[in-house]
Amino acid sequence: MGPQRAVAAVSAITSVHTVRADYRASDGDLVERAREGEHGAFDALFDRHYGRVYGFAFRLTHSAADSEDIAQQAFVRAYGALSRIEDGQALLRWLYRVVVNLVRDRAKRQARKPWVSFWDLRPRPAEGGSAAEPPEFADPGLDPHGIALREARSRALDRAIARLPLDQREVIALHHLEGMEVREISALLGVPEGTVKSRLGRARQRLREDLAEWLDEETTS
Repeated sequence: MGPQRAVAAVSAITSVHTVRADYRASDGDLVERAREGEHGAFDALFDRHYGRVYGFAFRLTHSAADSEDIAQQAFVRAYGALSRIEDGQALLRWLYRVVVNLVRDRAKRQARKPWVSFWDLRPRPAEGGSAAEPPEFADPGLDPHGIALREARSRALDRAIARLPLDQREVIALHHLEGMEVREISALLGVPEGTVKSRLGRARQRLREDLAEWLDEETTS
């Protein structure tokens, strides 16, 4: 199911009117108006956040079909739970939590995992590393060797992340790809901040070990 069909499916559930909500309104205002029966308000929320929800699901599953289905399900659940969403401004975090739960439910059927920058795996000052700036790599452009190297590196990273437990993949995606702080991830997943830090640390260490050869090559290139 593509994004256009997902829009149509959610629109059918909300029985969308032709009058659209003010897209400049805050999430909190739109959630409140959707609770009061203004269907265009939920449409505005869907249009505003579908891309990010889909993107987050894709980073966890690496499957376009699964991600579209999961994103659609998340919004359907949000519509059904409008009366129970206490903080409308936190809707996106609520949707992320639903995505995490849906992905966990499908975890045994998933084979592809999220992507994270190699540079993010390097030791940080707090972990005993230096505070060096990320190196500037030449754009491989149309250079066949550069393109092949980049693709091989990405495949190696995919395989390494595929071996991580799901709880570690979740924090890697939320922190490195969604840019969320540890405290935000803690609230979203419902675990202590120390647990988030521990999972991030273990995940980075495992990836460094699996990708040592590639990381060394980047250092010397």
